[in-house]
Amino acid sequence: MAYPQSDGRLEVLAGLTFEVADGEFVCVVGPSGCGKTTLLRLLAGLERPTAGRVLLDGAEVDRPRRTVGFVFQEPTLMGWRTVEENVSLPLEVARVPKGEARRRSRELLDLVGLSGFETAYPAELSGGMAQRVALARALVHDPRLLLLDEPFGALDALTRERMAQELLRIWRARRKTVVMVTHSVSEAVFLADRVLVLSPRPASIAAEVRVDLPRPRTPAFFDDPAFGALARAVRAAIG
Repeated sequence: MAYPQSDGRLEVLAGLTFEVADGEFVCVVGPSGCGKTTLLRLLAGLERPTAGRVLLDGAEVDRPRRTVGFVFQEPTLMGWRTVEENVSLPLEVARVPKGEARRRSRELLDLVGLSGFETAYPAELSGGMAQRVALARALVHDPRLLLLDEPFGALDALTRERMAQELLRIWRARRKTVVMVTHSVSEAVFLADRVLVLSPRPASIAAEVRVDLPRPRTPAFFDDPAFGALARAVRAAIG
């Protein structure tokens, strides 16, 4: 992926090739500015690569589609809509009947632990709660692939750790294929089946670290020597 500039062009991604298996949880890490968010935007069909292709189930991804859910760095909730109305927005766009949309929205709010907050507004929520709403909205149309762009980056350390545990719980319940960008090496090792390390720009795959730790995972894993060894391997690959 390259972007035109006044003095030429900026190469962001180059020769980057990888596959993700159905139901796999993959985390992407790398130096700041190496193109991690650009990669997610290509996977989501929000942009098209300068060269090469993105394939989902063998079909080229050339536009946004309902089979892909995206959670951005900020919750991007609509302040004038209630929590339930924010979650149901994709269903409204798809013209799903109101009764069905309400049922599915409430089911997802229950899944993310927000039952009882259906009529609350975004301004009344904590940062972690707002990201739970964003996650529910991304899942409400039952996507095959869930893309997460540093979703917990703005949260404090304790809330971030709690949200990581919640994300694993939700992933086990729905078993979606997940690709998540994070700047936290420990978070990546805690969450992922596999960690992809990007090189500096123009980015390619510098390393692939398989996380062969048993599931379900708890915070006790942070003290496990095997966890520490995997985290060191990822950090060494980042350089």
